Amino acid sequence: MQHPDLDKIRQLYNFACGYCHTSEIAAGGELTLDHFQPRSAGGGDEFDNQVYACFRCNLNKHDFWPTEQDLAAGHRILHPLRDDASQHITLNQQTGRLEPLTETGRFHINLLRLNRSQLIRSRIALQFEELLKEKYLLLEQQVNELERTLNAQQRYIEILTEQIRSVK
Repeated sequence: MQHPDLDKIRQLYNFACGYCHTSEIAAGGELTLDHFQPRSAGGGDEFDNQVYACFRCNLNKHDFWPTEQDLAAGHRILHPLRDDASQHITLNQQTGRLEPLTETGRFHINLLRLNRSQLIRSRIALQFEELLKEKYLLLEQQVNELERTLNAQQRYIEILTEQIRSVK
C-alpha cells in the first residue's frame, strides 16, 4: 500500500534520496520511504517520520535507532531536514569523498556507506558538470565582450572611412 503523503514527501525531498541525494532519474524510478525512527523502535507512519530514501541507503540504515550509549558516543543518523549536515560532514572536492567533521558525521557516513564507489563517481561527475557550466558561462561572457569590441571597431572604421571621404 502506498503512503498517502508519498507525492508530498517526494516533492519535499526534491525527488532524491534524503541521505545520499541520488535522484529518481539516476535511480531509474521512484525511491523508497524510510521510517527515520523505525517501527521496531516505536516510530510510526507520520509524515515527519518519513524520509525519501534510495534502496541502498534504506537497506544500509535498516532498523537502526540510537540507544543512550549510541547517543553519548555521537552515534546517530542525521535527519535530512532537521540536522545541518554541514556541521558534521564535508565534501572533499578532489576525491569526491565525504569526510566527517564530527563523530556523528563519521558514524552517519559509515552506517549509510555514503562513500560507496558509485556515489563518489556521481559526486565527481556532478562537480565536473558544474565546472563545465561555469566554463560555458565564462566563454559566453567572452563572446559577448568580443562582439562589443568588434562592434566598436566597426563603428570606428566607419568613422575613419567617412573622414577619408570628406577629405577627398
